[in-house]
Amino acid sequence: MESSVSLSSQSTTTTGKLPTRMFTPFTASDVDRYNRGEFIPPDKEFPWIDAAQRLFEDPSDLSSTGWKVCTHPEGAPYFCDIQRRIYTDTDVRNPKKMGTVEKCISRLSELAASHSITFPSPASSPSLELVLELANGKSRKECRYYFVDTEKRLLFWVHAWVPERMYANLRGVKKQSHIKMALEMQYWTHCELYPRERTFDAAVYRELCGLVIHANAESITSDTSLAPFESAELSKMMDIVRVLQDSVGQVNDPVMCVVARFMCIFSRIHFLNFHGQPCARLDVDHSIYYPRNHRLRTSLLLHVLSFLLFGAPWRYVETLRGVWVDETVNLPRWKAFVARVIDEWGGFTIYSTVMLAVDISLLGIADSDSKTYQSVTVIAIYVSVICTVGSIVASVVLTGMWRDKAENAEEVAKYMNEITDTVIGVDHMAIMFSVPFGLLIWGMTSFLVAFLDLIYTSTYLPTLATTTPGIILVAVLVAWPVWVAVERGLGGWIMRAVDIWKQQVVRTGWHIKGWGEQGVRSWREREGSTIVEIRRGSVGMAEPGILDTGRRQGSASVSSGREGRKTVSFVETGEDVEARVGMGAAFGTGDGVQDLQASEDVCKPQLLEMGRMV
Repeated sequence: MESSVSLSSQSTTTTGKLPTRMFTPFTASDVDRYNRGEFIPPDKEFPWIDAAQRLFEDPSDLSSTGWKVCTHPEGAPYFCDIQRRIYTDTDVRNPKKMGTVEKCISRLSELAASHSITFPSPASSPSLELVLELANGKSRKECRYYFVDTEKRLLFWVHAWVPERMYANLRGVKKQSHIKMALEMQYWTHCELYPRERTFDAAVYRELCGLVIHANAESITSDTSLAPFESAELSKMMDIVRVLQDSVGQVNDPVMCVVARFMCIFSRIHFLNFHGQPCARLDVDHSIYYPRNHRLRTSLLLHVLSFLLFGAPWRYVETLRGVWVDETVNLPRWKAFVARVIDEWGGFTIYSTVMLAVDISLLGIADSDSKTYQSVTVIAIYVSVICTVGSIVASVVLTGMWRDKAENAEEVAKYMNEITDTVIGVDHMAIMFSVPFGLLIWGMTSFLVAFLDLIYTSTYLPTLATTTPGIILVAVLVAWPVWVAVERGLGGWIMRAVDIWKQQVVRTGWHIKGWGEQGVRSWREREGSTIVEIRRGSVGMAEPGILDTGRRQGSASVSSGREGRKTVSFVETGEDVEARVGMGAAFGTGDGVQDLQASEDVCKPQLLEMGRMV
């Protein structure tokens, strides 16, 4: 929600009646310099140069004012009043626009004074700046503006408003220190847009050096680095930063643009990852909204098509959730993902092409015998051809669609938001990516059916005697990697479903916190003994430790020594984990230790959650 205040509703100044415009707060990233809508007539008449002409200046009426025409290093002109530290992209060479701009400045100064802010700042300490531009709104003319505090590195306004675009759709922005990061990001964007007469000091240079060095080291030593660039790009940035040392404290517009752009990039990364907040994202695949063991909801369509596409959607959905985390994109990780899937699709295209050639060859053999016409062999070959052609087409289409989707992080995030903004969300992409693989496997399966049918419809015994052992041997050898693939892919969702059922339905287990993944354990006490038997479930492994203190220890008996509680040992042997306890021994962590009383019921299950009896 943007706040606007009409100038016409305010008091007039000595410069005359104020125009009917609204003050509209905006940010530095909202300066639309790249889409001004101005064009040059494509005239073919070339201008004349006078004899001995050595002065080439455009006519301007700014000589009697404090305004100057400045040229950004990228080439765009803008206008500034260095004495008052005011910048604008509005062409103040137009006298009418100049008058409107001055009236807006006068009124904004009055509004700032109502908040005990003096603008323009005293010449001795010019820490405040103003950026404004005239624009045509949807219903009325606007004067868009923002103030800048260069000492605090932030933007501010004299109207309350909600800068939604500045927050970049980031959920959970609450704390003032986090909002300050967004404002600092806008400050560096402002410095990049208007670098005239700016310098950076040694403190900024050291800060930038530290950020680049840390990002470079992190990208090398961590697979889940938050660095916004790849190692090669960061090395080039290091080379640039070394050169910048000679420009510390000197006025140099191009160099200032480079420093401001680099600082803006790192400020944006800090803001998006909640830098300095208790919930800061430390790994690129870490969600700040859900715990690591949180199971995101998957659509019924993904479950169904995982069967039809041989588990490939599950593999892709897990990968996508590691790349598209909290609706944000880390560009190096995204580039690696896109390169990997494009390489996979290229491989599927080659395999499908080979399969297509083999299908056609086998079809020729089958058609040579009129008795096999429209037999199982021929029908299976037809199905195989259809599937392999579909795999080729899907691979080519997906490769062309995604080849150019790895250049700009903002464009990638926008595209991902559009493509996942459906009922099934990211599952939609996972299914789409799985089509080439699934069709290829179906093509191979159909070819195998046709080939086996061709063999076993033969009545020639030597053929059957020689091929059958080979088929059995190959089937045994292939079964191993196939089983592993099924267990890791298609069977993964079955195992997860079973684990959920065990935790929610069986309701007998021990959830170990801090010692590994959550696991399901069934407990019982043996008759006439103080041994508690813990049977393993299918998830996680319990590590040796002392249950009443939570400290990691060896498997030897250790006395807790607290309030007379008896000895507790935690022994792991084979498929069982045994906890030897005395009467009244304690289980738990920290202040939550509770006593576990021996039970006469040899089969009575006992549930401990987070190390506590429930």
